[in-house]
Amino acid sequence: MSHADLTLSAWLNLSDEAATRTAAAIARGADVRLLEVGPHAYAGRSGRVALFERNDITYALVPGGTARLGHASDRWVPSARQLAGFAEAAAAYDLPGPLHRFVAEATSPPREVTLPARLIAVRSDDADTLLPDDDDDDDGYGHAWLMAGLARQGLRPPTPDEWEYACGAGAATLFRWGDDHPDGEPGEAPTTREPNLFGLVIGDDPYRSEFTTDPAVLCGGDGGSAVCGGSGPFLTWLTLATSYRDRDLAEAVHDGGLAGETPVRAVLPLA
Repeated sequence: MSHADLTLSAWLNLSDEAATRTAAAIARGADVRLLEVGPHAYAGRSGRVALFERNDITYALVPGGTARLGHASDRWVPSARQLAGFAEAAAAYDLPGPLHRFVAEATSPPREVTLPARLIAVRSDDADTLLPDDDDDDDGYGHAWLMAGLARQGLRPPTPDEWEYACGAGAATLFRWGDDHPDGEPGEAPTTREPNLFGLVIGDDPYRSEFTTDPAVLCGGDGGSAVCGGSGPFLTWLTLATSYRDRDLAEAVHDGGLAGETPVRAVLPLA
């Protein structure tokens, strides 16, 4: 069996010894160094994490399989705080309602996908930091420049589906930790800073919206627009919803020449 066929259920059902052997085999096949394999918990859920290293980048194993993605608004029950926060934001910014429709339009639609297992960088890096110096000679700093530079290293960004799955790790809630947001500011609250169930620090800061393989889709925030604009906690926290989509962000990044300073999370495919 190809390691790309490793599903989440199969990975979690392995004994500790078998999981270590599997991770070691993945390391040999991908030419990476195995760092550790062990239990990991996040937001009341328990799992197992395998970490690897190559060229000073730490990767986590993200098993594949069939998963449900997107925000199912008919199953979401907003808290009193979210209802009040939306009402305040709607009055201040003339937002279209009702709440469920607004959130549905700001997130990706419900869907079922089947994804391969892969190694994904634990943290994202700005594109011009991740790409080697000789990529500076490429014309422009757009999405094609990013894809070509990563491909020369045997890497790529995640697809939008892969990013969303890696962030939520199977959680069916609005955020990867639940349906409501914690106290505090995004990027500062402990819940956002802790590695998720796959061991990834992802979707933790609305400023760090990340490239995907689709030049029109960035995931993980809105580039800090809601924070900078003082839009209030509801709109600010919504940008960290697992399936959040800012329809205009990619155009702003590309037209503004901001590709080099926009984060990207390296994906190392498995054979």
